[in-house]
Amino acid sequence: MFVAMAHFPTVSLAQERDFIEWFSWSNEQLREIEGLEGRRLLRATDGTYSALVEHQSAETFAAMHTSSAAVKVHAHLAEILDEGPRATTYEVVTTLSPVQGCCGGGHGGCGSQA
Repeated sequence: MFVAMAHFPTVSLAQERDFIEWFSWSNEQLREIEGLEGRRLLRATDGTYSALVEHQSAETFAAMHTSSAAVKVHAHLAEILDEGPRATTYEVVTTLSPVQGCCGGGHGGCGSQA
C-alpha cells in the first residue's frame, strides 16, 4: 500500500465550510479512480487540515493525478484556497489488520453462552 499525507494551507473560518464541502465533493469525483483505497480529511487540534490518501501503489497514485477528475478537483480547490496542499508520500512497511469476526475478537464467539 502507498499513503500520502497532504497538508493544506491555513483555512480561514470564512473558507471552512466551502473547503469541507469541496473535500466531500472531491471524494465523489475521485471515487472510481483505479487503485484509490481511501481518502480522509483530518483536522488537527490546532485547526489545520490534512488529508490521508491511501492507494494500492505509487503508480496508481501518480496516475490519479493525471486523470481528468483530479484536474477538475484541483481546479475547484484553487477557487477556495490560494495555495494547494504539500504532500509527503509513504510506502506502507507493516500494518495492523483489523480484527476479523463479529464479536471484536473477544472470547467465545458470537452467540456463545458463558
